[in-house]
Amino acid sequence: MDHSSIYKCALDNSFDGILISDAQGNVIYVNEQYEVTTGLSREIMVGRNLSDLLREGIINRAISLEVIKTKQSFSTMHSYVSGKSAMSSATPIIIDGELVGVVNNTRNIEKLLELEHQLIKSEEETRNMELEMRTLKKLLNRHYDFVCISKTMREVINKADMAAPFDSTILIQGESGTGKEVIARHIHNNSPRKENAFIRLNCAAIPRELFESELFGYEKGAFTGAKDSGKIGLFELANRGTLLLDEIGDLPLEVQSKLLRVIQEKEIHRVGGEKTVQVDVRIIAATNRDLQEMVQNREFREDLYFRLSVFPIQLPPLRDRRDDIVPMIQYFLEKLNSKNNTTKTIESAVLDALENYSYPGNVRELENIVEYLFIISRDHPIRLEYIPGKVLTDVMINNHGLEKQSRTQNLAQLVKLYEKTLIEDTISRYKTLETASKVMGIHPSTLSRKMKSHRLKFD
Repeated sequence: MDHSSIYKCALDNSFDGILISDAQGNVIYVNEQYEVTTGLSREIMVGRNLSDLLREGIINRAISLEVIKTKQSFSTMHSYVSGKSAMSSATPIIIDGELVGVVNNTRNIEKLLELEHQLIKSEEETRNMELEMRTLKKLLNRHYDFVCISKTMREVINKADMAAPFDSTILIQGESGTGKEVIARHIHNNSPRKENAFIRLNCAAIPRELFESELFGYEKGAFTGAKDSGKIGLFELANRGTLLLDEIGDLPLEVQSKLLRVIQEKEIHRVGGEKTVQVDVRIIAATNRDLQEMVQNREFREDLYFRLSVFPIQLPPLRDRRDDIVPMIQYFLEKLNSKNNTTKTIESAVLDALENYSYPGNVRELENIVEYLFIISRDHPIRLEYIPGKVLTDVMINNHGLEKQSRTQNLAQLVKLYEKTLIEDTISRYKTLETASKVMGIHPSTLSRKMKSHRLKFD
């Protein structure tokens, strides 16, 4: 086989489409891949002049003619008459300084464009996923107490953000259920210690005799019942992280002095041990008690109080941040819908009533009420009739923030609902009309009439 046959075979099997023309623009060679890439057949192209092909509309551009004029290589994206697109590159063939022809290399880049599109789409999906994960992480870190609109709560969060980068001890005070642990976690998650442990100790839940061993750990055989291997305390577990001492007001006085020493000297001794263990722990304390009053009553060490309250944060009760109530209700309901694959809604009258409840249990109580309403309403929208009697009573007595024009209407509606709640509760306890009416102090016929209007019956 001579060399020309080898060259032709190579061109015939090229991955790229190839068109070769002479110095006058006559097409002398087209390979099979050129046909596939451009949709133009060899029978039409070979032996024809590119200028004639242009004039007849068989092709819409001939960059080989441009190369013949300029003797310079040229590349472009080309959309052919057939509707196909390709990258076309024409190069002059020069022998002994004379242009003798042009080779046009055409590459099908539709698959490359498709891959590029898929890559762009994949990168976009990845970015969206990362954004969603970051948003979810923030949401998990912030939890429900950070669903807030009120100026009061925004100021609390801003104050927590100011304290987060530093290692100062923090005292978070507020009523039960206001979200003290959530604020503590937020501080930890926005601090340089966020990659290390966040440990919470509920001081009210640990028996007095076990406080030291829980906080500082113990050595083998330190006391009867101790593990043979000893135990690491919470300070060591939280090393280089954050330790939340929740309900600090319940910490026994005898342990308070040892806690003060650990905070000041940053070292502990395990129970039954002699070796000093260095610890690097940020302390956040939380309580719903008045520590200053406890100091005056000698129930809490004054020096420990001042050491803990380097940066105090006071959490307001939910009744003092009413702008946050409806957004929280909607958030809790959305969370329940998502968890249970439902689309349950809540009527505006319910939102009005819940917005004006006093919430002695704060955010924790609000979340529980929303979950109760979600369950009790079954497949129906959450209506006013589902609200617990104690909530209705509180709203009627306090009548918080109701607009003047709707106050009478709301009160009448709430009174009616409360009456229904009272009757329903009474007839569930006392199974006869006579007994129930006697307990309620009304005539049996009156009770019967009211039961009928409320569509109530004895079980």
